[in-house]
Amino acid sequence: MKKVSVLAAAVVSALVAGSAFASELQFNGYMRAGIGTNVDGGAAASYGHGGSGHAVGRLGDEVDTYAEIALGKEVYNQNDVAFSVHTRFAYASKEGNVDRQGNSMQRVGDGGPWDSGNTSLREAFVKADYADYTIWGGKRFYQRKDIHILDFYYLNNSGYGAGIENIDTGFGNFSAAVTMSSEDWQDDYSNGYKDDNWRRSYKGDFRLSGIQANENGSIDLALIVGTASLSEGQEKTVSNKSLTDNTGALATIEHTQGNFFGGFNKVIFQYGTDGLAIGGFDNHAGEGMNAVKGNGWRIIDWGVVEQDQWNLGYSAIYGSKDIDETTSKNSFMKGKTDFYNFVVRPGYKWNETMATVLELGYANERTEGNDWQDLTKVTLAQEWNAGSNFWARPSIRAYVTNYSGDKVKDDTNGNKAETMVGVQVEAWW
Repeated sequence: MKKVSVLAAAVVSALVAGSAFASELQFNGYMRAGIGTNVDGGAAASYGHGGSGHAVGRLGDEVDTYAEIALGKEVYNQNDVAFSVHTRFAYASKEGNVDRQGNSMQRVGDGGPWDSGNTSLREAFVKADYADYTIWGGKRFYQRKDIHILDFYYLNNSGYGAGIENIDTGFGNFSAAVTMSSEDWQDDYSNGYKDDNWRRSYKGDFRLSGIQANENGSIDLALIVGTASLSEGQEKTVSNKSLTDNTGALATIEHTQGNFFGGFNKVIFQYGTDGLAIGGFDNHAGEGMNAVKGNGWRIIDWGVVEQDQWNLGYSAIYGSKDIDETTSKNSFMKGKTDFYNFVVRPGYKWNETMATVLELGYANERTEGNDWQDLTKVTLAQEWNAGSNFWARPSIRAYVTNYSGDKVKDDTNGNKAETMVGVQVEAWW
């Protein structure tokens, strides 16, 4: 008991000395949920979800349930040094967006009619803020860049890692980090150390942000360089070491124009090679390393216009990837793919809390040996928002969505997925 008492006293002393109660608990989060139906019968359908993003826009194209709860606390603040702890828990409906949970019993699993969903600890990291820099370690969302109206992350090197951020160089803020990604399906990674049959990849992430370019304009630069790391046993089991023990790089240049008709405009160019080639083309660029050889690139323009009576969100992307070599397990990645899309979301403000929003989206894709395949989406929504700004949330929206184009086809059972109606709520805080 004496040892326990001594330990307890030491902990209390450390907490008091570190000004543990200097800040309130930080409570942040995000959520979306709703109800929808296919006018031809059955559940509402979506043409974009999760990892793929929404190529024709996310408004009226989300039929899943997703929520994040983020809790943070500053636990030390003395002599211009602050330590804080951050966590983020998430819930998502399962593949296919089917949430079977009833109202009387809520649990996660597959065992019964009230079970559904996946849970995840998406962030768990510690940050130390000094006067001229910040250091961090753990698992976190790392300086992500996204197009909100597509739910599309064109730069997302998140996960386990450590780094230093926001070093003022005099012409921009420098950040550097090392992150890790894992995968177990692109080749045979058996015989790993103590039966750890995953391929680990490690990436160096270097950023220089806030470089003054013009009046109200700035440039951000990012370079991610990655390499796979196989154990000696794994090197003997993989089918092609030059592919699975590969390297890759992803470069990003982003120009942001502020004070742009009350909002902003961003122009981005990205180029990726080998293990990060597909990252220069797909969603969540920089997050994972692929066992491939090739290259990928894209150019993006997106932004928001904010006026007294109306606002507008918009996005346009053109990209191409050319993958020369793959393993047998990821052969679907091989070949050349070209893609472009554009989405506009104008909204008219009736008053401070009510708006009518129209979202128009078009996407076209051509894979090697095939013709172009397109998809068009038109969504009309009536919204009740906590404010009139484009970013005002929470939002309650009633919508009708219609799809057309090559990618809209009856399934083998004759079901159609053309017109959906529903009500969705979205919030962040």
